[in-house]
Amino acid sequence: MAEELRIALLLRSLGYVRLFDPVIQGLLERGHRVHLLHERDEYTDREAAWLHGLEAQPGFTWSVTSALYRDRWAGMANFLRRFTDYVHFLGSDFRGARSLVDRAEHRAHRRVQRLMRLRVMRVEAVRRTLRRVLDALDRSIPSSSELELELTGLRPDVLVLAPHLMPGGRHSEYVKTARALGIPTCMCIASWDNLSSKQLLREIPERVVVWNHFQRDEATQVHGIPDKRVVITGAYSFDEWFNRVPRSREEFCARVGVDPARPYVLFVGGALFAGIETEAEYVRKIWLPDLRGDSRLDELQVLVRSHPRRREQWAAVSFSGLRDAKAWPPVDQVSMPVDEESRADYFDSIYHSAAVVGLNTTAMIEAAAVGRPVHGLLVPSFADSQGGTYHFDYLLDIAGGLVRTSTSLEEHREQLLGTLAHHDEGWERRRNDFLVEFVRPHGLDRPALPFVLDEIEELASHPVQPQRDHRLSTRALRLSLQTAMAASRGVRRVRTR
Repeated sequence: MAEELRIALLLRSLGYVRLFDPVIQGLLERGHRVHLLHERDEYTDREAAWLHGLEAQPGFTWSVTSALYRDRWAGMANFLRRFTDYVHFLGSDFRGARSLVDRAEHRAHRRVQRLMRLRVMRVEAVRRTLRRVLDALDRSIPSSSELELELTGLRPDVLVLAPHLMPGGRHSEYVKTARALGIPTCMCIASWDNLSSKQLLREIPERVVVWNHFQRDEATQVHGIPDKRVVITGAYSFDEWFNRVPRSREEFCARVGVDPARPYVLFVGGALFAGIETEAEYVRKIWLPDLRGDSRLDELQVLVRSHPRRREQWAAVSFSGLRDAKAWPPVDQVSMPVDEESRADYFDSIYHSAAVVGLNTTAMIEAAAVGRPVHGLLVPSFADSQGGTYHFDYLLDIAGGLVRTSTSLEEHREQLLGTLAHHDEGWERRRNDFLVEFVRPHGLDRPALPFVLDEIEELASHPVQPQRDHRLSTRALRLSLQTAMAASRGVRRVRTR
């Protein structure tokens, strides 16, 4: 076992503990000290219970950091990040991803939006030049002095980042500050869409941990990360779904309120882009009535699990009046599976189902890990959330396609009938091949977590030298930004008067 290390782990919020709890627990079990930093001090009751449970473990501490919110450069850094992200998504690679472009535009300043609508900005060479200027300005912003004090007090051997990577995110400033102090950084990619549809990585960590060779290609080709800094470990957040022991079918069905003698299908909601209708409306008004209208599926029960981030949309529909169909957990109780009870409920709902159905959600991959057939509905009104993203294609293409897709409700019903009759002989082979390609590239029987922990330990054992940019050109750019900030403050004071 490696000597005791001091590890700082940054989470944007406790909503990500469902993905990184295995990493924290694994590091503690190896005898290391882990300090959790998170930016948001608002969390659910389940997240609070998880946090207080960890407090009882030796070696674990936590704190809320607001250093970057108070930094005098915060406003300018936020402006430049969102500006750069918008220019990035206007590139030719994203012409078929309108929703990604719209999201980046929405997060950019109104003046930036007006600037980028000028005809000259349609020229790709002009945008590339603008990107280089913005990158140089971004790099000229100094590391946060307040965050430096915070990290100096923690004295970590390594800083592990679990970034949200949404346009405008602050992960680069943590990397910059750690580099100024000589603290190596390791970025663990949290989800399957982070590198293809989120923020462009600016400051490059010493190590970037990815799931598979698809994400490695995204890291090197899209973000320009040197290949030697990218390490493939597999998707550690899925390890627990492979060998978990379920409750009995009778016990789970009694808890949910369904007949254990009859099969049920589980619909899993996603965090989809806004469209002409919500996923909840589609399920309640179209998918469920169509399913219930087929007499061959009379025995089939339906559970619907909404996505916690779209709770308001699901709360706006009612499942009353539909036979053998119910929302579970109830919409007002659905949450990320953080604590043991919610994880058990989530796992059992998949395990005891005959099939899982969805539009685009990580739960489709989790269903494959549990071992349940996955069906996907290709719906034109949700094209932006399916074909309009890059990660969704992985479900359709890898290993011949993990998800059985249909372009009509009639085709979908026939596929479900085939699954219920166990007529899909190629499913198990496709499932295994997909999992090896995408989730466990080191082997289906080899969990990913030990590879992640080894990388963190290895990185922490090789200190790096503090690096600060003292070049004259950087100082000149910084001075220009300071002048702009002072002018902006002057304008605001005049307007206030």
